[in-house]
Order: sequence, then structure tokens, then C-alpha cells
Amino acid sequence: MKRISLSLLALFLTITFLTKDLQAETGEISTIATKEAISVINGLHERLIKTMKMGKDGKDCSKRYKFLENYIKQSFYFPLISRIVLGRRHWSKLDEKKKRDFMNAFIKMTISTYASRFDSFSGQSFKTKKAILNKSGHVLVDSSLVKSNGEEIDFKYLLTKAKDGWKIVSVSAKGVNDLAVKRADYNAFLKDHSIDDLIKKLLEKTDKCISNKKTS
Repeated sequence: MKRISLSLLALFLTITFLTKDLQAETGEISTIATKEAISVINGLHERLIKTMKMGKDGKDCSKRYKFLENYIKQSFYFPLISRIVLGRRHWSKLDEKKKRDFMNAFIKMTISTYASRFDSFSGQSFKTKKAILNKSGHVLVDSSLVKSNGEEIDFKYLLTKAKDGWKIVSVSAKGVNDLAVKRADYNAFLKDHSIDDLIKKLLEKTDKCISNKKTS
């Protein structure tokens, strides 16, 4: 009986220590993930502030585009984003070349959107508030753009782990998710137009920035 009791005690202690080790490991993984995700967001914010200062200094949209291009390509998970904004029904109908064409046009449009919107500086700053690793393995980062008058515009980022690090999948500003808006717009557009028409439309928006025409 004593032998059984000792065995049960040993089993209980083993489970207890394993649980603690697992909790510690999970906590460590969470900390590493959130730190890496925050680093991606802070890197984007630093470049957006620089972009605004470039606009104030008279640098045109094409120069701001060039400045942002590499970082945005590296920090956003465009293969996944492209599938999401088109939706499974439209994406599955495309051949590999057309998928690449759409993704490349979408990447250019995304860069030009940031370059055109972040075009002037008057003392703004970004503030990263918190980051959480959720049960799905994604990291949610809460941040805000602080205007010179103290007003804050909330931004929420969703990041996922890719082969080469954490990548941004979606951005929400003032509670509005960018992917949800784009998906609705693109699906409505594709009811009466082709994917080639959509690609052309995205590239036209990019051309406005590259050629320094007035953007809407």
C-alpha cells in the first residue's frame, strides 16, 4: 500500500513539475512572439514618421514610395492577404500567373496608399500599447497615432508567424478592418468586372503616386 502511495505521489509530483515547465515554456514563447511582433510594428511606425517628415520637407510621393517599399514588402504577409481580400471563390479561379499579377498589383497599391496618406508631419508620434498572443497563434498589437493636439487614433494589427518571421496580416483603424473593407469592395467590383480590370484599377492608384498626380 505504501509502495502504491509513493508511486502516486511520485506521479503527482512529476505531473506538477511538467505542468510548471510547460507553463513556463508557454509564457516564454508568448513573450518572444509578442516582442518580435512589436518590433515589426515599431519598425513600420518609425518609417511612417520618417515618411511624414519627408512630405513636410517637400519629398514627393514617388520618393516616399521608394523609402517604404522594401519594409512594407518584408513586413506584410501578402500571399495570405491576397487570398483573403479576393476570397476563396475568386482566388481559386485564378491560375498561378494571374495570382502573382494580382498580388504584385496589390503590393504596389498598398505601398502607394501609405506613401500618399502619410505625407505631412506636425509633431505626430506612434504609441505601442500592448501585444497579446492569442489561442490561434496570432499576435494582436494595440497602438495609436498621437496627434500634436493629443488626440489618439487607435490602430490594431494582426500578425501571424511566417517562415521568415512575424508578418502583418491586417490593420484596423478606428475599429474598421482594412481587409474586410477591401474584400467587400473587390467582390462588389468583380460582379461586373474581370480580375484584369481590378488589377488595372490597383495599378492606376499606384501610378498616381509614382507620377505624383493628386491622389484621392
